[in-house]
Amino acid sequence: MGWLEQCYQIYEKNRSEVGKLSFNHRGWEAPMLLPVAHTTQKANVEVNLSGDGEFLSARVLRPDEMTTVIPCTEKSSARTSGPVPHPLADKLQYIAGDYPQYGGPKESCWAEYLAQLRAWCDSPFGLESLRAVFTYLEKGCLITDLLEQRILYTGEDGRLLQKWNGPKEETPDIFQSVKDPFETFVRFRVNGKSLSSDPAVWENYTSYYLSTLQETGVCYVQGREMPISFLSPYKIRNAGDRAKLISSNDNTNFTYRGRFENVEEALSIGYETTQKAHSALRWLIGRQGIQNGDQTILVWGSENEPIPPVTGDSCDLAYSISDEEELGDIFAPETPVANTREAFARQFNKAIQGYRHKLSEYSQILVMILDSATPGRLSIRYYRELSGSHLMDCIESWHRNFAWEMRYRSLQQEKNEKKTKVQVVFTGAPSPADIAEAAYGTKVDARLKQQTIERLLPCITEARPFPRDLMLSAVRRASNAIALQPWEANKVRNIACALVRGCYHQYKKEDFTMAIDESCRDRNYLFGRILACADQVEQYASYTANESTRRPTNALRYETAFTQHPAKTTELLRKQLLPYLERLIKSNKSTYAGELMLSLIDRIPPEDFTNTPLNELYLLGYASQRAEFYKKAETTAAESSVVTE
Repeated sequence: MGWLEQCYQIYEKNRSEVGKLSFNHRGWEAPMLLPVAHTTQKANVEVNLSGDGEFLSARVLRPDEMTTVIPCTEKSSARTSGPVPHPLADKLQYIAGDYPQYGGPKESCWAEYLAQLRAWCDSPFGLESLRAVFTYLEKGCLITDLLEQRILYTGEDGRLLQKWNGPKEETPDIFQSVKDPFETFVRFRVNGKSLSSDPAVWENYTSYYLSTLQETGVCYVQGREMPISFLSPYKIRNAGDRAKLISSNDNTNFTYRGRFENVEEALSIGYETTQKAHSALRWLIGRQGIQNGDQTILVWGSENEPIPPVTGDSCDLAYSISDEEELGDIFAPETPVANTREAFARQFNKAIQGYRHKLSEYSQILVMILDSATPGRLSIRYYRELSGSHLMDCIESWHRNFAWEMRYRSLQQEKNEKKTKVQVVFTGAPSPADIAEAAYGTKVDARLKQQTIERLLPCITEARPFPRDLMLSAVRRASNAIALQPWEANKVRNIACALVRGCYHQYKKEDFTMAIDESCRDRNYLFGRILACADQVEQYASYTANESTRRPTNALRYETAFTQHPAKTTELLRKQLLPYLERLIKSNKSTYAGELMLSLIDRIPPEDFTNTPLNELYLLGYASQRAEFYKKAETTAAESSVVTE
């Protein structure tokens, strides 16, 4: 019951937010925290009544006004096609007494609706505004009044017009608001005051409805006697979500039989408890949940503290706490690539310290993954309660140990009211989604991608060992770069290096830097450096000869074979590099890469210079040596520009 209790506590701590509009981090409207025994619907028409129940006016609601908080019962909140009326606002089928008169295609539930509303009005909780609605609807003339107001329209047969056949420019608002006018949802205003946004009406109905619940029991969450519920809410992930987390009302199959005699023994949750818990969960998901198809990842603090983005990369973490001054350091004017490593490091450290400051040692962080195995059932695939300090330790460890230089991200920069994307080079860990694509390709199956993210989340939040199969899969794809587009090959290689580095730290307690480790005598690492040298010689020779073709080098073409037969392939590459080295010598160009290649070959003992396949460590040697060549080239270019000036 951990998640139920935690969500219930979130509701209690945020009661001031009940009924208020809510927005997520992107500024989009999110589900609001609802009063008990209420739900939301998209209303199409608002009817204004006098205090005596006389019709005054009506209007079609704008799209931004349609979201409406309405009272509901257990059955009406879960209704699909059954005739179950809501207590107040509802469709014409329920509230219009003249619905059959105008050709309503469904069974009229007007009598059932009025009986239910009458019971509320006659109770000690009845309000004058409710009696005004009842008095009006009892007359059975709602559709007639809406026709007179030119809200609805009839055809030549006197039936309600379901489709507009007139000029498009003259289309009435109601046909833009709802596909079928018979499905028009109506809310009410009495003496100019909306009943759907009045906290007094909300509280009144909640008290009334709780007083009508007869079945009581011990709530497993609160541990006290109270009205219990067996019909749990849905609409958890979004407004169209029909999947439920809790369902125990099946007494014919084997939902609980074999272990319990009745549903009460299987599960007993207070109605008020489940309403508050599900409303809080829906609210949290809308505000800060991460949607990945049917999968939802949710991280929240028990005190509603700001939580670092656990499914993002280091770039997301660094800029989750924005700082205009720091961003100014990153985004140098008129620079297409943001590459200020020092500024990024400062921003990353600032973000880490910022979250640590806001998440005290006693903060409790909850991590949950939701997924739907079937359309009607929602399952909790992962749930953990963690201390704030432990979570930050694990997150920081992940981003520092699984770090490599990444060159595939971009951030949005706004300058002179124009938004542009700027490429960002950062040193950090990749996101779980990017890891899944690196391991299985950009066209990875959605379900496999979701499962991969699910596997990786505990590695980030609990510092669990990284799955070696994912690392090896990414290394295999990185070793076959010839089959990928250049941008994808670089991305996969960088991510694979980050995973290799992190796994060696976890499994072997070995720490590799991103710079060249000259002290490393591992044959796999040295062979990787040799491959980078062969690649550099050919690239540099082609560049100095002004060859415009971007054909792959022999080193890249033979990379897969190189990993399987390193000694044999090295000798082959040496022979193929001779024309390129001769070209460089004749042009009086540097042959540093070729000389380094020979030096590295000499460092490998004869007994290790074999065709035994290389392990993943070769990739670190290859990538580090390539980065060293790029660094030398950048330094040379910078020195040349200074001399020129």
